Amino acid sequence: MIKIADIRKHAARWPQRVAVVDGETRMTWASLADKVSRVACAIQDLLPETRPARAVFLAENSWELVVSMAAVSSLGIPCVGLDYTAGPVATSAALDQLEPTVVITSKAHRGLVEECGWPNGRDILDIFIDSEPAGLPDGQTVSVSFTDLLVSAPGEPQPVEQPFEAFSFTSGTSGVPKMVVRRTSFEARRFADLVDQYAFDEEDVHLVTVPLYHASGPGWARIFLTLGGTVVLGPHDDAGELIRIIQDEGVSTTLMVPPVLARVVAHPNSEHLHKTSRLHFVLSGGRHLNRWVINNAWDRLGPVLHLYYGTTETGVNVMIGPEELHVAPCRSGRPMPGNTVVVLDADNRPLPKGSRGRVAIASYQLMDSYATSEPDFMTLDYGGRTQRFLLTGDSGLVDEAGRLELTGRNDGVAKAEAGKPLDVNIFGLEADLMDLPCVRETAVLRTSLPGAGEVLVVPFTPVAPERQESGYRAVSAACARRVPCLPAYVVPVESIPYSPTGKVRAAQLLESVLPLLDLRPAESREPEPAGV
Repeated sequence: MIKIADIRKHAARWPQRVAVVDGETRMTWASLADKVSRVACAIQDLLPETRPARAVFLAENSWELVVSMAAVSSLGIPCVGLDYTAGPVATSAALDQLEPTVVITSKAHRGLVEECGWPNGRDILDIFIDSEPAGLPDGQTVSVSFTDLLVSAPGEPQPVEQPFEAFSFTSGTSGVPKMVVRRTSFEARRFADLVDQYAFDEEDVHLVTVPLYHASGPGWARIFLTLGGTVVLGPHDDAGELIRIIQDEGVSTTLMVPPVLARVVAHPNSEHLHKTSRLHFVLSGGRHLNRWVINNAWDRLGPVLHLYYGTTETGVNVMIGPEELHVAPCRSGRPMPGNTVVVLDADNRPLPKGSRGRVAIASYQLMDSYATSEPDFMTLDYGGRTQRFLLTGDSGLVDEAGRLELTGRNDGVAKAEAGKPLDVNIFGLEADLMDLPCVRETAVLRTSLPGAGEVLVVPFTPVAPERQESGYRAVSAACARRVPCLPAYVVPVESIPYSPTGKVRAAQLLESVLPLLDLRPAESREPEPAGV
């Protein structure tokens, strides 16, 4: 998050300009500078002597959280948020990896932290962001409310003396979240690249729609705060309110994960945003966007939609703009400056364009390590130079125009066995299914089932109840045509569950549909749709 020095610079230049909007709260640069100074100095006085100092938060988006993040950043303390929807096992694992000295919680998620055994008398500073500490002092833990920090005297916060570190957590889709560690900062270079390429400036108003615990939230907000622009906090689950904010606040840039973007461009109130808003840059992150979302975004928002792909471990690596999205809707983009993307075979040799394999990335944004394991790095002579690549868990191909197309998620590409393909284009199948007029949304899950072996489980939501049967048949036919090597179990569902950061809750979805599947051999199954 932005630091006090930059905040004061903007406050001196335009003290009454709005810096942060959160509902009815409109915080000017002068007010933000005053609050961050007070909170940072108070934290400095209460900070445990344990080093390295590290901060963590479990709290929903709010202006109080923005101030808290800016305060600890001003003290040189790395600050990372945890996914408060992940549950106690994942949360406990993340806390144990980070070993924070400052814990910031909101009332809504305080119970989760305590369920994980924190703070439990540890030598930490325990900040209650929207409530008062309850009970007597607990061991060495110092508990304080954000309100008390805010009424402290302002001053000149002094950064703690410790080496630079930055942390983030993977989503934990393949197990518990892994803590990603970086020991050098790449922010200045990425900031310069993005500002130069997309002409961002201090007149921009940026709408935050993702939780600030997701790296993309504070990462993109920091760009516009550093420029002296305005950041508006919006709800990820209310498309109508997001549209109102875009119009009323003069929003010019935003990042929306694909499910949120889809809901916004499907909402009737978004029909004329291309004429009634200041939007000039809308970003969505992920593997690909389906053609319906791309076309609707163009019609309703204008030619402003960009898609990027990156990972927690590699940063922001490829980007594609609105014009190319129309001609190549399944692509994730071209490498950005300072990034190299290569696709490898099962023996980690580079593949020619158009061949599917494991995606590896070289970048100035690469992680240094995980907290508890070693990353899968390799050194490769590619593009006329020797580069250090991280082998990702994604598979895909690079097309003839140099654009990356992601095709699936793997724990590394395995060699083909018993006629099975090296890689199945799961994402391409999803895109084909979303082009069917009877399908509202779908997720293709590749898994192993007892007695059936490796299969595809394909939940889909029909556009209307009366289209369920025709949708079942159309989806089944598309799966058989696109991926004939794997049996597909198709089941209609009421909805596809997503996290606030736009990821399909695959485990939850699979658990809910397994009882609906007919697992008899294909020749003995009736060609009727499973029930919702």
